[in-house]
Amino acid sequence: MTAQGSPRAIFERAIGSGNLMVAEVILRTEIPRPTLVDLLELTALIARKDPSRHDRVATRWLVRYLEARQDATIDEAALAATALERLGSGLHDQALAALRDMAEAASSRHASTGVR
Repeated sequence: MTAQGSPRAIFERAIGSGNLMVAEVILRTEIPRPTLVDLLELTALIARKDPSRHDRVATRWLVRYLEARQDATIDEAALAATALERLGSGLHDQALAALRDMAEAASSRHASTGVR
């Protein structure tokens, strides 16, 4: 652990302060099993800081979400896709809040089945 805290604390501070470079480096090198929520936070930050990468990263997040929620309906997939599209726009905060709820629900459902 560094003087700055655990890798997770450094990642969370980087997300909070909008430091994309630090967030990406910490997530790739120090957090071996990022959660769906971690990946969402990075996706949202990329939408704001590096929009040219947003579509590719958002698509990857959607695939991970659908893998975690194998019983997701087409409506849930469409809602997630629409919210991901809104990241980086004037509706960023609302979209991110909806996606966080979806990610947390998928993660807790996934954990209760014993699958990560």
